[in-house]
Amino acid sequence: MPLGLDRGATDGCRRYLPIIVTFDTRNLVLDLDIQDDWDGQIKASWDRNKAQVRDELQAEFGTIDAEAKLDNYRAMGSAPWSIVFEHSVLLRQVRNAFAHGDFYPALVGASALGERLLHQLVHALRRDYINHSASTKAVKSGNLKNEWGSLIDVLQGWGVLDDETADAYRDLEDRRHAAVHFDPRPEAVGRESALAALLDLQQIVERVLAPHGGPPRYIDGISGNSYLSLDAEDEPIVRRIFIPNCALVSPAHRMEPDESFPGGWRVYDDDDYDCAALSDDEFAARIEARGR
Repeated sequence: MPLGLDRGATDGCRRYLPIIVTFDTRNLVLDLDIQDDWDGQIKASWDRNKAQVRDELQAEFGTIDAEAKLDNYRAMGSAPWSIVFEHSVLLRQVRNAFAHGDFYPALVGASALGERLLHQLVHALRRDYINHSASTKAVKSGNLKNEWGSLIDVLQGWGVLDDETADAYRDLEDRRHAAVHFDPRPEAVGRESALAALLDLQQIVERVLAPHGGPPRYIDGISGNSYLSLDAEDEPIVRRIFIPNCALVSPAHRMEPDESFPGGWRVYDDDDYDCAALSDDEFAARIEARGR
């Protein structure tokens, strides 16, 4: 099934399901606390899973200083779940630098990528907000300056950034300036500053571009996958960035893993499904009934 299809007049039963997403949850496997009262086979299986993840990470990052690299990887936490956007490949590079102990490149990379993402979001959405009261002359002309504060204010005014995400961006800006414009303190360019910048960036990505969640962007009451609500389809960021990475599916759809397809999934749907218009609650009820 092609991704990013426009909704048609006969698609009232369908909702958008994010397909092309990025994540790295190997830390969750390493964090799992194996309980003493678990069945012996289950404990052995999870012991093997943990060992396999450690072996994968050692192969990925190299055997020299392997334990230090693993500690760095663990400190970063899981990579954020995110709709694929222009930051996706670059964030992986920043995380790799930190894991290898290249803290200053990771610090500068995280802050530079944060600034790049600011520009990417404004450029992607500015035409939708051209007459918005928060839109500045620079935004309207497309001649964006390298002023974090004004871009953060614009995105916050548009409702793309909430207060917590805007605060994370301002903290990242402070760390960027300290690293690039000479703060003489050693800690300004050390491991902890790099880690804090990376965690800020990951928080921003996951809060702005999460491919799952609850209302108002995602439909409530569905186990497993998250589906965009009808109202969310009116959001510019959803139309411009999310929907191109989504399949438009009925409650009868099914998915099979297939690495040759975008996002690693082959999506099937029933063209003959009775596609009378469904509310979000009705769509959720049919999805849940199918799984019983």
